[in-house]
This record gives sequence, C-alpha cells and structure tokens, in this order.
Amino acid sequence: MKLKKTRKERKCYECKTLINKGDLYGQRSIALGEKVNGESQTIEGMYTVVHYMRIPVDMCKCCLEKNK
Repeated sequence: MKLKKTRKERKCYECKTLINKGDLYGQRSIALGEKVNGESQTIEGMYTVVHYMRIPVDMCKCCLEKNK
C-alpha cells in the first residue's frame, strides 16, 4: 500500500487518532450496504432497493500495516 503525505489534518477511520499535517497516511476502500445481486426487497408492502457502494477512508500508517 502506497503512503502519501497529508496536506491537511485527517482522522484515522480505524483507531480514530488525528493524522497531523505532513504525516504519512493511506487510503483503503470499505463497503457500505450489502450486495444482493441486483435483487430488490419488499418489506411490509414498501418497495425498497438495496444499494452497494465502496468509499475510500483515511487510515494512519500503523493501522494500514496492522491490517495487511
């Protein structure tokens, strides 16, 4: 995983510590929602669609090395 030098203060997604300006950090994508293979679900007469998406989150150097 490639580390970058941050230009602004960030918060680590994993351990919630502050990543100070100039420190090294990385990004990892996490999944939101559930993959349902394009199927829709009906609950109590309401038509709902389950969406699945991935978003990038900031992580400090320690957490990235720990989760390899």
